[in-house]
Amino acid sequence: MRKQIIIGGSTAFGISALLIATGLLKPTIKLVALSSLGIIPVSIIVSENIHRKANQKVLQLEKTLGTTRAELKQLETVQDDNGRLSQCMAELKTELSSVQNSLYKVKTENCNLKESLQFAQAQLAVSESQSAKLSSQLVEYEESYSNELESELQQKVQEYTTKDREALKAKYRAILEEGESIYQEAMEIGEKYKAWAHEVAKRHVDRKNYILGLTTEFNKRIGEAQEAIEVERGHLITQVEALNEKVARLQQQLAGDLTEPEYGQFGYAIEGKIANDIARWCWDNLQIPLAIKDFQKRSDGVVDVGYGYSQSTPVEALIRDLQRYSENIARSLGIHKIVNIRKLEIADLMVLSFRREPAIKQDDLKRLLTSADKLATQVIREMSRKGTVRIMGATGDGKGVCARYLLSRITPTLNWYIRLHDPQHGSEQDHWDIPKVSKSGTELKQALKKITNQMKDREVTKIHSPVTLDILDEIDTQLEKEDKKQFLNLISRIRHLGMKLILIGQNPKVGRAGFEWSDMAQMIAFYQGSCALDAIKKNPALELKKDILLKQYNEISDVFEAKNEWLDDNKKHYFGLCVIPGKNPQWYELPVADDLEICEGQSIIAESFNITVINSANVEGENSAKVEPSGVSQLGQEPNSAKGETLTQQEMAENPAPPSVIPHVGGSVPSRPTGKTICKKHPNVELRQRKDGRYYCTGCKKKLRKDELAVEV
Repeated sequence: MRKQIIIGGSTAFGISALLIATGLLKPTIKLVALSSLGIIPVSIIVSENIHRKANQKVLQLEKTLGTTRAELKQLETVQDDNGRLSQCMAELKTELSSVQNSLYKVKTENCNLKESLQFAQAQLAVSESQSAKLSSQLVEYEESYSNELESELQQKVQEYTTKDREALKAKYRAILEEGESIYQEAMEIGEKYKAWAHEVAKRHVDRKNYILGLTTEFNKRIGEAQEAIEVERGHLITQVEALNEKVARLQQQLAGDLTEPEYGQFGYAIEGKIANDIARWCWDNLQIPLAIKDFQKRSDGVVDVGYGYSQSTPVEALIRDLQRYSENIARSLGIHKIVNIRKLEIADLMVLSFRREPAIKQDDLKRLLTSADKLATQVIREMSRKGTVRIMGATGDGKGVCARYLLSRITPTLNWYIRLHDPQHGSEQDHWDIPKVSKSGTELKQALKKITNQMKDREVTKIHSPVTLDILDEIDTQLEKEDKKQFLNLISRIRHLGMKLILIGQNPKVGRAGFEWSDMAQMIAFYQGSCALDAIKKNPALELKKDILLKQYNEISDVFEAKNEWLDDNKKHYFGLCVIPGKNPQWYELPVADDLEICEGQSIIAESFNITVINSANVEGENSAKVEPSGVSQLGQEPNSAKGETLTQQEMAENPAPPSVIPHVGGSVPSRPTGKTICKKHPNVELRQRKDGRYYCTGCKKKLRKDELAVEV
């Protein structure tokens, strides 16, 4: 565009100049102005040229600046390289000086080595000259020694030869003389031999006559010997036949066959004896040899026995024969039935399954078991007559579950003051989840002394309220044998004093703490699991029903073993035998441990042994109003005191009917802020309280235990 303007302007200026020069146009002001416009392109052209040259110079300067910068960078790089080279030169100088020092040391050592080499060469030359001398001396010595040895040897040989010749001459003379004497003796012997030969000929004639006389008797003896040989031959033939039979048996054994039954050594196990009797019956009646390997009793009461068999016998035919005679085998051995006979897939064994007793049915099991609620009601009623309950069982038999169930039935209905004593507090077996009075063995022993003092106090004051229930866990490990008599006296005296005991022991044989089976007559006994079997066998009170109870135990234990086979401990089903003195023993099944929850209800689960004022009011006053939170800061505590006020039996006698709200000395008590019960896992979820007093959390989707709750102030 700029070029077009320039060209147009130049053209117009040229035309105007031409017209003026030719006179066609007159120089007027307008014409001058128009002509001045023609100068504009010229000025533009000039400015363009100047601008282009300036741009060229700027470009040249920029190029020069770029090259200068590149050279500057190269110079900086060279300076850096020069610095590094200087450092390297300094290092090389240092190394060179160290190398020079090392070279000087090496030269010095080389000089020393050369001197030592020259000295060694001189010594070697001396040694070589000495060795040459010694070699020449050795040669001379060997030559002289051989000459002396040869001369001495010749001399010794001559001396020995002379001595030996004389000895041989003397010996030869002695031999000649001895030969002459021997010849004379030989002549004498010859004469004697002739006389002896004549005598022998005479004796031979006599012996011949004697032998001819013995021939007839010898022939007679030969006949008898032949008869004896025939008898022995018969015996040998019998032995050969027996050996052939043994060889045949060995051949059968090598082929994997059985020649006779092989019985197992199972001691006093009845199932093992039955397994041996089955193999014996098959051999006696069917001539089938079986080898008993082992047996296993399943949880449902069925016994599996593994039998080996002859490899030449088809196992299918063997199983068919035994199945055909299975009823006869069961009838002859007195067992219920043979359930199944099969071939073991993983080995060459035949498995025979039998049942000693018929399987118990669910209806029969329900008839054998007493309802836990019904039994608990009966036991609580009987505790007024027998104040002590004894719960016994081995570890894992559910004695803790039994105690917790009884406690869950007592607390909602009875106004008792309950104290728990657990010497195993905090262990893996601690599943109580309720307050405890004693938490160690020492505290439990102190609690026993306090129980004794409480008994004596009530005997004096004749005040038997409130009713106290002490739960003593692990009593067998804490009670000394020396205290047995005093403890049994305590059990017999507390029955009518408003005092109850629940004794929990781990020893099923009642012998560690000094108890005897006869002592159980003073207690309501719960025998958990396998402990019931010991009680049935050893308790004299159960002697009359021993056989029936043993049969029932076997049936019930098989059922519960099958039910608990794959269950966790907190989901297991526990059973036991309850023996109430004067009543028939009863089997029972406990609820699952997870379903048990102990709530205080009308009873109070104490945290201290002494009965505080507020506790006494709550336990004794069944119809009194509940204590308001604003009236009492804590259970039985003054606002300014850290300890609860304790009433003795005498003070309780003077104040038989305490008020529902106990006043405090010192005026009014400031009200306590009300707290909100929340779930520890879901504190933001609103809890719903059920009719039984328990809280339900929609986040956890279950009823919460006490240890799962918290109070938010």
